[in-house]
Amino acid sequence: QHYTTLTYYALDSMVAVLVTYFLLSGLSRFTAAAEPRPFPENARIAVVGGGPSGVHMAAKLQESGHNPTILEKTSRLGGKSLTLYRDINTNEPCVQETDTFTGITNTETCIAHEMGTCFLHNGYGAVRDLVAEYNLTPEISPEGRAMFSQYAEDEFHSQEMGDFITSSIEAQVEAGLIKVPWWVPSFSSTIVVMNALLDSVSTYNKLHAELVGDVEFSMPDEPSPEKFARMDMTFEEFLLQNDMVALNGFLSFAHAAQGYGYISSIPAFYGLWWVSPELLNGYIQMSMHQQIEEICSWSTDNWFMKEFVRQITKMFVGGDAAQVYRTTTMLPEGYGKIWPKIADAHSLDVRFNTDIVSIDRQLSDTSAPVLITLAGGEVLEFDFLVYTAPHAHSHKIVKDLHSDETTIFDSLESFVLATTIYKSDAVAHYSTTDNKSPIMYNVDKMVNVENDGEWYADRNDMAIFGRSKKDLEQIRVGYQFYEAPCSADTSLCDSDRFPNSAEEGFQEDSENVMEEFLAEMERQKVENVSVEQQFAWPYFHHFPAGSTDNVWRLYDMQGQRKTWWIGASASFESVHDVLNYNLQLLDRFSYTEETKNLRGATIK
Repeated sequence: QHYTTLTYYALDSMVAVLVTYFLLSGLSRFTAAAEPRPFPENARIAVVGGGPSGVHMAAKLQESGHNPTILEKTSRLGGKSLTLYRDINTNEPCVQETDTFTGITNTETCIAHEMGTCFLHNGYGAVRDLVAEYNLTPEISPEGRAMFSQYAEDEFHSQEMGDFITSSIEAQVEAGLIKVPWWVPSFSSTIVVMNALLDSVSTYNKLHAELVGDVEFSMPDEPSPEKFARMDMTFEEFLLQNDMVALNGFLSFAHAAQGYGYISSIPAFYGLWWVSPELLNGYIQMSMHQQIEEICSWSTDNWFMKEFVRQITKMFVGGDAAQVYRTTTMLPEGYGKIWPKIADAHSLDVRFNTDIVSIDRQLSDTSAPVLITLAGGEVLEFDFLVYTAPHAHSHKIVKDLHSDETTIFDSLESFVLATTIYKSDAVAHYSTTDNKSPIMYNVDKMVNVENDGEWYADRNDMAIFGRSKKDLEQIRVGYQFYEAPCSADTSLCDSDRFPNSAEEGFQEDSENVMEEFLAEMERQKVENVSVEQQFAWPYFHHFPAGSTDNVWRLYDMQGQRKTWWIGASASFESVHDVLNYNLQLLDRFSYTEETKNLRGATIK
């Protein structure tokens, strides 16, 4: 009884302390975040660029009572969210029809092929909110990966994902890069691999918490100089220096395959931004589900098992994530559907094919409007500017850039991610009907700049969404990546390129990218190849090593000079991050005249 009483008072005190802490810390965060919005009530706001960031921000601003106008230079919304649709039987272009009685959209015969934004992972809460809010068909999980690498039988054979990760860790153990503790039975390869993987994930999660801390949206807070010095290296060096090389095999494709750079050269800061503990925990949970299902031959897709796996994962590797059954999912209607649906639902003012000649913010007069001159001489007046297009090219039209803005934007660099929709016969050990892997990765082609242009990934959407089982005339999407695009083709140097429409593609195609793709098909013995379209996207606008602190310099100057600078140039390439950056900005500038009386007591 005495023990029970002590426990009661201890718990009671703990709850009181926690409640007080969260109230105070919440008040502190609220006080710090509440800044005046840098535009008046019912403001006329120009949103330059109709990609995910621009459409999302315009909708949010409209919900707050403002009057946004999207100025889009092409004939479509979505930016790098571009979805093509093909009939599963004829391979011809099609339109996904929605049954007026059931509300169900036909996604199994008219198949979505993502040419830009593609996947969701378990942390994509903002995207899932949009899918639910705008009534899109729920996501599904593509099952199976064909992993080509040096660990397979030869270059024409693949392994399953688990076998690849196991092989990569075993090779590192053999090379002496992973030390096996004395208490781990060396005769059991399974236990050795599992221990090395869990140990690396646990170490990573601890380091992430120490160096990055809690992240409310997705952009990390600026680290102290001491913490930044500990990540001032490449992501690969960071993993090696901190004894986490068991993650090399997994992260070499989990990072590079998305177009975010080779881990051998990308700054560790960006690796830590993208590969969050939430993402890693999700992959561990998924792996545990798969292992249990393989051993026990029954599904673990129920609340009890998912919560059990979640808690076990948290116990082994720390960190936290929601229940995860499958980490990576896709949208049957395609990302390209989201942004027009948002614009239609809000009746957003969108001006397509807008050719902006100049933007004059009239900085000498804080009350003067922002003037945007269009080709033909029309001048539009706005109270505020939201600029989402590539910032490195803003000087072409924004004629009054401040030296602080110019310094930041001049340091930006970009990669190129090329996607190709093509038709061919099935690829052995990947897309044949006897292989249950609708997605392929060639990890040996995601190592460094010498792999630029090689065919490193492929996706069979007909099998993912339509369960297609044919070996001839398959339509698939292939991937190439360029860390040094100018070296491959001077036409790729311009990072301000966008396709005017899905049908027209880019104004100038890269012959070199196409030739390399076809050469790769021949090397891999892919037969009867016929390319439909290729999109060589300027991708992952980022700050290189030595200038990554510009991420926070840019964030600090948001709202100054009548401007918000948002989009991929301001944050991170993923749609998850550009949406969260918008939400973070809106949260920071949450103080308006409308809420002045309500919040005045707490805002400093």
